[in-house]
Amino acid sequence: MIRIYLFTYAGDAEEALVCVRCAAAALPEAVITVVDDESAPIAERARIALVEAGARYRQTGWTRNGNLRGPECVRGIISTLAGEAEDEDVIVKIDSDTLLLSGGWILDMQRNGLSLHASGYQVPGHPSERSAYGPCYAISGRAARLAAEELMQADIPALAPEDLTICRTIQGLFPPEQIRLDEPWTPFNREGKWTAWNWFSIAVTPKKYAEFWMVTFGNPRPTNIPKSERARAMDALYRYRFHKEEDGSSC
Repeated sequence: MIRIYLFTYAGDAEEALVCVRCAAAALPEAVITVVDDESAPIAERARIALVEAGARYRQTGWTRNGNLRGPECVRGIISTLAGEAEDEDVIVKIDSDTLLLSGGWILDMQRNGLSLHASGYQVPGHPSERSAYGPCYAISGRAARLAAEELMQADIPALAPEDLTICRTIQGLFPPEQIRLDEPWTPFNREGKWTAWNWFSIAVTPKKYAEFWMVTFGNPRPTNIPKSERARAMDALYRYRFHKEEDGSSC
């Protein structure tokens, strides 16, 4: 089974809805769960829309420290990811400001025997080390359960980010051949399938992003572009990728 978990709060309700719709289109067979913040929950109408879009909804009370940081948050997230996991499941964690545009790489995880698949980079000063980006990553059910056991006992720094902490824990538990970290798209790596929406380009269009596997919209924006534009841009890309034949979109 494929299980997708989206952690959100009131401030990202519009983005979360587009994220769920896009994930459901990319992986119709997946079970999608929206994990809301009890201390800043989304409005009831947004909850109803998420469920109508195909997601399950739940709330958690552990502290998120503003941006999914700290021991309580790390343990809360990995416990959630591991909670219903069977060893052969694929567990996807995605941010509410991120779109999953392709499910192929996730479906391939079981066949390839991977424990972690994400986008990543070389650690500065340590070329042999690689670390993962956090907007979207996929782990095996077994990896989720072993990482949960490890992190329940670990000494986690006060503001440790959940993505790096969880992914590095899994990297330490499994051999390198079970870890895949893809280089993101750059002008020097045009084959990359992971990227961020270019808020600073006047030529940015959904058409240019439709073939990526994942696009995050949570990267910095110019000061004249309000946060509300994130959901609008996400929706435009989602509709172009999955519904352009229906609505006649051309970008």
